[in-house]
Amino acid sequence: MLNHYGRKRRVYYLIFAIAFAFVWYLFKLGGFPKPLRALFSTIIDITFSITALVVTVELLLPKFFLKKKYLQFTAGFLIVSLAAALLIITCQIGLMGYTVAGYYQKNLTQYREHFYYWFWSDLVLGSYFLVSFISLGGFAIRLSFDRIIAARQMETLEKERNIAELETLKNQINPHFLFNALNTIYYKIDRVNTPARLMVEQFSSLLRYQLYECDVPEVEIEKELKFIINYVELQKKRLSESIMVGYDGLDDIEGFLIAPFILMPVVENCFKHVSQIKDGENVIAISAAMKDGWFCFETINTVNGMVSTEKKGIGLSNVKKRLELIYPGNYSLTIDKANEKFKLTLTIKVK
Repeated sequence: MLNHYGRKRRVYYLIFAIAFAFVWYLFKLGGFPKPLRALFSTIIDITFSITALVVTVELLLPKFFLKKKYLQFTAGFLIVSLAAALLIITCQIGLMGYTVAGYYQKNLTQYREHFYYWFWSDLVLGSYFLVSFISLGGFAIRLSFDRIIAARQMETLEKERNIAELETLKNQINPHFLFNALNTIYYKIDRVNTPARLMVEQFSSLLRYQLYECDVPEVEIEKELKFIINYVELQKKRLSESIMVGYDGLDDIEGFLIAPFILMPVVENCFKHVSQIKDGENVIAISAAMKDGWFCFETINTVNGMVSTEKKGIGLSNVKKRLELIYPGNYSLTIDKANEKFKLTLTIKVK
């Protein structure tokens, strides 16, 4: 949705530039007797004003203002506005065939009162006002649109969460009954059947984590990765021996909090879409690491070359929505599909 919004913004910039250029050109015709010179003068104003607008909206707003760095934003805005206005003034005087110093001294001597007022009021202050007005107008519009979109996303997420909670309540089994049943199964298994007992223990651990430890906004990364390890170990039991499953670094990460189940759908997709080619390579590789204050989580799985490698469904889609809402500007999610392998890399800035 955000990428679509970004593409639409470029169209809005183009439409605004064309419409403003047309109106501004008609205004310029009143001050320039020659239409061609009025056109060039309009192009100068539009070019630097739109440039200042784009820099303010696309760079200064997300990099400083949205991160509450108001002093840096103000300083950046003043520098951009002053630079753009200065370029307009210089180019407009150059269009008349003069340099700034020579043009000012000559006309000040010849037309002192009228020229002094025109130069400082119309040209200098007018240029600064034009650039500032367009930039601040675009800034206010972009900020309003972003907040509307964020509100709609929160509303959508809230509806989805309510639906999920209703579905959970409808399908909920008393947890105590569930654990008692698992304990009964565990003790019914012969003591020498260690693999079966281990599977029951791992399954109990998965349920306990889901039922009792994930009703908070953030959980310890160690618990989240332990949950993934138990899930992977259970999945390995049911897969054929032709599929090689491995993980690295999941036991080594600690010391920060993460949104629960933000990683799980990614791992689930690996097992859902892994290839099952006879006499071929079938691999699932999961790794986690810390790099310069970023948590890096990567999954790789082979896919059947005859089948689309596009991982569709609500799992990965919901992960993207949650990442944008929980970690805006502090994460990256990349997908690489090559050589019949699906590689997903998720990085999150650690607080």
